[in-house]
Amino acid sequence: MGDNASLKRSLGLATVVSLGINGVIGQGIFLLPGKAAGMMGPSAGVALLLGGILCFLIALCFAEVSSRFDTTGGAYVYTREAFGDFVGFEVGWMTLCVGIISWAALSNGFTLVLGHFIPAVAEGWVQKAVALSVITLLSLVNWRGAKSGAAVVKFFTVAKMIPLILFVLIGAFFIETDQFTPFAPQGTAPLAETTMLLLYAYAGFETLVVPAGEMANPQKNVPKALFIVMAIVTTVYMGVFSVAVGTFGGIAGHANPVAAASAQFMGPIGGTLIAIGICLSVFGTNSGSALVNPRRFFAMAERGDLPAFLARVDPNTGAPRTAIATTWALSCLLSISGTFAELAVLGVLARFAQYIPTCIAVLVFRKRDTEPQEGFRIPGGPAIPLITVVLCILLLANTDPTRLLKGGIALLVGIPLYFLSRRNRVATASQ
Repeated sequence: MGDNASLKRSLGLATVVSLGINGVIGQGIFLLPGKAAGMMGPSAGVALLLGGILCFLIALCFAEVSSRFDTTGGAYVYTREAFGDFVGFEVGWMTLCVGIISWAALSNGFTLVLGHFIPAVAEGWVQKAVALSVITLLSLVNWRGAKSGAAVVKFFTVAKMIPLILFVLIGAFFIETDQFTPFAPQGTAPLAETTMLLLYAYAGFETLVVPAGEMANPQKNVPKALFIVMAIVTTVYMGVFSVAVGTFGGIAGHANPVAAASAQFMGPIGGTLIAIGICLSVFGTNSGSALVNPRRFFAMAERGDLPAFLARVDPNTGAPRTAIATTWALSCLLSISGTFAELAVLGVLARFAQYIPTCIAVLVFRKRDTEPQEGFRIPGGPAIPLITVVLCILLLANTDPTRLLKGGIALLVGIPLYFLSRRNRVATASQ
């Protein structure tokens, strides 16, 4: 459905997989196991596996819909095509806002984890300067084109995986089976709540579909990448949790259980290894934001939902430089102001604003089909998309109402902006 001829298709399958892994693995896997174990004990591993399965179902829906498109934009493009301009704009608006807010938060988050090694970086003007430097450096890398930005993403994806893999491989020899008893000290009652907690550790896989206009053969590579990413992430998460439980008796409720467990069987070097891993992980997620977020501006501008100048592409590098500059400016502004702390709660609703419409879009596109599609198709008829939508609604029902309210306000703010963009499109078309 269309082709972004102005964008260079320089991203192969390995790069797309790296982008997905980088988007999913952040601080969550280092910090959440302690909270989950406090809720369910060792049986929290079951909740972790269920969270992976639920996200895999969502990924299946993204895989089918994405196999129909070769354009940049991700869920914004899918929902716009399935449900019309208004719903598409609202989805794009939410993801656009949260993308900028998240990058501002991530840049500041990097200074905090780096402060473990250089305390001065975590406070005062130095903290702000380093946060702005991270945004600026990664924006300049992407200024040279998607290939340059993707190279940084791939490097930090590998770098962040090394500490986690070493933790699992070395820790496996120190696991004590009696640490897994009692397996479910609180019974199975907290299973749903724990699963919902751990589900957020898997979120972010949807970012890999956004720069499809710069991917080689996106209709085939995006579905493949989604499956590979979810398989790798789930395997690593299960390994990390099992080693943490099996080697560290005080995991329940611990704030940083992976670092504590590594120090248990590797000594001080273990804690340092994990601290480095967290730094690499957070910086890597920053690099993913630098690559993906400008493409959100580009996609909306290309379709008339934002000013046309944001869709300009450098003829030599193929980079959407105006969108990159805009992303840089807004992210720096929020990073300095710190106002992103309150706005970050929009991430909850924005995530499901992508998931639910995309799952329903599977059914919409199937109904429209006048002939069989060549792309990926989920087996089992409408069962998986419908089940996935129900599960997403259940997750929203168990979300803090305050977060949902603030997310709803953001959606309302998008309504006048939609009509403003529509009026501008009409005015431009009449000229």
